Amino acid sequence: MPPVTAPAPAAPPALPAPDPRERDFVRNVTCLTLVESGWGFGMAFGFSAAFMQVVLKRLGATETEVGLLAAQWGIGTIPMVLSGYLTGHLRRKKTVVLWGHFLCVLPVGALAVALASGASDRAKIWYILAAEYMFSFAVGLLLPVWFTFMGKVMPARKLGRGLGITFAFQTLCGLIASLAASFFLERRPDAVPLCVGATAGLMLLGNLFFFPVREPETDADARPAGFLTWIRDLFAEFRRHPSVRRFLVAELLFTFQAVIVGFYGSRAVDFGGNVAVGARLAAFMTGCQAVSSFVGGWLVDRVGPKPVLIGGRLAVVAAAAFAATADSVSALYPAAASIGIFFGVRSTAGFAMFREVLGREEVTSLWGMFTLLVSPVAAAAPLVAGYLMTRKVISAPVAFTVAGSLVLLSALVLLLGVRGRRAA
Repeated sequence: MPPVTAPAPAAPPALPAPDPRERDFVRNVTCLTLVESGWGFGMAFGFSAAFMQVVLKRLGATETEVGLLAAQWGIGTIPMVLSGYLTGHLRRKKTVVLWGHFLCVLPVGALAVALASGASDRAKIWYILAAEYMFSFAVGLLLPVWFTFMGKVMPARKLGRGLGITFAFQTLCGLIASLAASFFLERRPDAVPLCVGATAGLMLLGNLFFFPVREPETDADARPAGFLTWIRDLFAEFRRHPSVRRFLVAELLFTFQAVIVGFYGSRAVDFGGNVAVGARLAAFMTGCQAVSSFVGGWLVDRVGPKPVLIGGRLAVVAAAAFAATADSVSALYPAAASIGIFFGVRSTAGFAMFREVLGREEVTSLWGMFTLLVSPVAAAAPLVAGYLMTRKVISAPVAFTVAGSLVLLSALVLLLGVRGRRAA
């Protein structure tokens, strides 16, 4: 009888390759935090929304012109769809993100020069609006690919924490900058051009920390055959996702937050506030935003983005109530706090929710299309509200009340109608 030989032991199953995003998480979050810290300090020092609302009103701008400032983000989202078309097929996004951030600094630097030129107050109003719109268009091109890039360099299970840490430090630097700007402008109220110039310099410095970020090469969309075909394919994909359509309805209703965010700061001038008050409002808002960013990012990873997103919308409703009933500058600080809470969770939870609804990581193109569909309402809401307030058809409290009611309705649609699954 031949000898019996034992079967060869089975080879152990191959271990999965380590995720480079896990290995580089600390490095990438540190670098991205330094980028956003530079932007946070700079923007709060001389380019924040509340600050510019007060600057415009002190220059003699009408509510319609303040509405144009608020409408910039709605109009600025229009080029987002081009970002998806031009970059969705790229397996690495870093180069586009890097140079896109440098492009955003150009209008801020140009505004500093224009404001220092000795032009009339009316000219300065239009310089500010032109710079804000150029900045918004640059950000509009950048934002979808930037969000996808952030998702690529952080593991999915740590995305909320990564964004939360990044934005928390951004807003902490914004808090310091707003306090510094308030202190400075109390003593030099004519130094707005210097504040805007410092903003451009600090944003430029922050951008340098993009260079060490490590981005893995991952799957991407196929290169589009043509723009119109690509648009048709995007609409077809939207039709396959009913939760995306319901999310779109919620976002369309939520765009009326621009009326609240866009006008609460300018109300300070009605109560005798100056540009230093605008800087203090921005400081208070960014302090609350810093805490909200950190806590909100942590909660996104643990309970999912939907409850966090709903909480941010309820904070906007609270801001509307505070702004509608304000009768002094001090009464606007609770509105600033509520808006800070909203801003803290907006980017982290909103983008994470969109990825959950689609169940995928590469969403550059669809995110651009989504924002394009929202943009007309986002632009029209503050423009119409500003015009009606200028014509004395409605008062600011009425505008805040109507906008707050629509934001509350958007939270209900999100709660009852939108479902998602975690992206891989």
